[in-house]
Amino acid sequence: MRTLQLLHLLAAPLLLGACSSGPAVISTEGGPVALKVESSVDNVEVQDLKVRLRDGRATTQFFLVNDNENMSRVHITLEWFDMDGFLIEDSMEVDPRSRSFDLRPAERRTFTFYSPEGSQPTMLRCVVGQGGY
Repeated sequence: MRTLQLLHLLAAPLLLGACSSGPAVISTEGGPVALKVESSVDNVEVQDLKVRLRDGRATTQFFLVNDNENMSRVHITLEWFDMDGFLIEDSMEVDPRSRSFDLRPAERRTFTFYSPEGSQPTMLRCVVGQGGY
């Protein structure tokens, strides 16, 4: 079953097309950990997905780059999931679930997220969309 879940994680970007990056997957003693970033913002590129697991806590990192000549308003939402696919609810206490911000023209911004301690996450899903004004 875990092999099927891993195959699903690896195939998801193919189904979502060019609007998705990842998942970046690492294998650990507790199983694979994936970072999947889905972006629907034109001219905002997702780069350099990284995942690390230490002491049962995952750290994920990626960059957003604004390739547009104008400022882009971006809204990002994140969700941590456990090995059974359930949302880890206490992740709200670690990182805000969603936030909006502006990306200046040609700006490259780093995003780093940490899972709740002891949660044994297997995936972080980030959705990047247009933010409202």
